[in-house]
Amino acid sequence: MRSRMTDITSIGKLGPLVASPKESETVPPSDPLSLAEHETSEPFPVSDADAEFLKTLGTEYDPAPLTVSFTSDGEAFIGTGSHVGVLTLPSGVQIEIGPKQSVTRLLWALQYAFDTPVDSPTLETELAGASSFFDVIGVLFHAELQRVLDQGLNREYTRTQDVQEHVQGRINVQRQLQRSTAVTTDFAVEYDEFTADNLLNQSVLAAVRILLQLVNDDALLSRLRHQEQRLREFVSVESVSLAAVNRIELSRLNDHYETLLELTETVLAREFFEDITAGDRRSLALFVNMNDVFERVVERAFRNAATTLGGLSVSGQASIPNIVDGPHAVSMRPDVLVERDDGSPVTVIDAKWKTGSVSSGDVYQLTSYILALETPGALVYPSHAGDETGQSRVDGEFPLQSVELATNAAVASYDDYAAAIEQSARTYLETIL
Repeated sequence: MRSRMTDITSIGKLGPLVASPKESETVPPSDPLSLAEHETSEPFPVSDADAEFLKTLGTEYDPAPLTVSFTSDGEAFIGTGSHVGVLTLPSGVQIEIGPKQSVTRLLWALQYAFDTPVDSPTLETELAGASSFFDVIGVLFHAELQRVLDQGLNREYTRTQDVQEHVQGRINVQRQLQRSTAVTTDFAVEYDEFTADNLLNQSVLAAVRILLQLVNDDALLSRLRHQEQRLREFVSVESVSLAAVNRIELSRLNDHYETLLELTETVLAREFFEDITAGDRRSLALFVNMNDVFERVVERAFRNAATTLGGLSVSGQASIPNIVDGPHAVSMRPDVLVERDDGSPVTVIDAKWKTGSVSSGDVYQLTSYILALETPGALVYPSHAGDETGQSRVDGEFPLQSVELATNAAVASYDDYAAAIEQSARTYLETIL
């Protein structure tokens, strides 16, 4: 069964295939139009096809990766949320949504969240365009696929139908009787084959083939092509549905696919490119939700920090007692719960991907966790030099404070980046132990 580490929300959208216009009606302030999270663009003229595509992104998803509004004269302005990524409109105009300044490099943040060993130090990791965002996803995908290939492809028993000279398995009587020859010298059979050509690997191969059309870095393209060739030795190219992929359940025999399967779902969420033809243009969008990413960063940071301190365990999305009885009771699942080995709580943590001031809603939610567990609590934010770093008390007894993780540490390597984040978590734990 897949763990909660597979719950990052990805959004994909593939628009209708349209002929490349000779002259675009969409005139953005810049092309590509670069926006940050929670930013609004200047109004700009937009074609009917582009407007319709933007509307679907703003209404079909919850939470929506962006919103679109219109002025009285029909110009559009786009508002962004907590998703980062890229979209290409039917006109060919690209819109890039980058992370806040509280992240040093997007690749490092995603790498830490996915716990993926990346070996591509020369790849440009800033989100500086559509191609680099696809490259970021491609780097993570390549690293996880290499880990799977090193540990071995998943093999399963798959029901196979074939015509053979000798009986294998059992004869398919109906198919055998339908054969045209009066006296057959071979047999229509059904048997279970232990093979790597199964839905899981076919889905991974489909995702590789999509990434080969999206990534821009030549070295990364070469590596992905080599992996595609290795997969094609054992896995056939098949059309797979995202719904079927979402239903895949991993076991202890193939749990090394966990992160790769999640990345596969992220890539397949924006559907397929198999029918794109030369001279035509298709709109597309690929986003990831930074709220989900940051929750994973926080959970991993505190888990690793707790390991170095010893005698502690960390749970993500743990179920805790409810302080409300009756029909108004709600599920209480904090992002992180730190406990001692005897099960007694040390602190409860709520991750907040925001750089503004602390909201009353943030405090009320954490306060309910603190009262339910009778333990200290912390609101954990990305780096933003906030002012709310002092300590408060709940019910005059239990400490509540804000903590910033060093997500924009001025460091030269990913290892230093991970160390800085985990030191932030360890410093907080040391203050309450």
